[in-house]
Amino acid sequence: MLDYNEIIFYFLLAILPGIVWLGYFLRKDNLPEPKFQVLKVFTLGMVATVPAAFLEIILLKHLSALQLETIPYFFIKYLLAIALVEELFKYLIVRYFIIKQSCVDEPVDIPLYMIISALGFATAENILVFSNQIVELSVNPFALIIVRFIGATFLHALCSGLIGCFLALSFYYFKKRWLIIPCGFILAVIFHGLFNFYIELGIINQKENLYSLLIVSLLAIIVSPFLKRLKKIKSICKI
Repeated sequence: MLDYNEIIFYFLLAILPGIVWLGYFLRKDNLPEPKFQVLKVFTLGMVATVPAAFLEIILLKHLSALQLETIPYFFIKYLLAIALVEELFKYLIVRYFIIKQSCVDEPVDIPLYMIISALGFATAENILVFSNQIVELSVNPFALIIVRFIGATFLHALCSGLIGCFLALSFYYFKKRWLIIPCGFILAVIFHGLFNFYIELGIINQKENLYSLLIVSLLAIIVSPFLKRLKKIKSICKI
């Protein structure tokens, strides 16, 4: 049984990856975002894990009842029942609570707030993961935090950042936004789904974790120059 000090220590470890990545991405903005808006989106991202989890449980329950073949089952589970649901909820936070606010005054702000929402979502996940892995924490807590830091937390931020980049582009190529926005979602869901798939395989075969790391690395290579390009554009079309 953990004592009070250990609980506080592991809680701080759980939120550390999200806080570190939040500081990193906020530094990529030309104009600092209002602290209230950052806190609001981050908190709403954490809250979004609750309805997302309920929907995932329902979908996975119905999916199991269908008794599908292996390939269709994995396709629906990782891409639709998990990745799409989580990316959708992170997007809805920005769509309904931030995107029309005056603080969104640069193209890079759109993916930035998507990333903030994602980091809130990932932080709530980290707290849940840490609370469910007491044995591993007692043996090597820092191994778990490293995995969450370079793995799931970064993955969430990059996938939502990718969607945000496509959203920003859609305001400049308005006539093609019907194509641009779905493309962003599709790419993010594919990366997210493949990551989850290899992470689950990695529980059985550690070699599979290398593929998860490669997916995150490839996604970072895609998103980083995208953000740099958006950062150079000084204003956006009226939303």
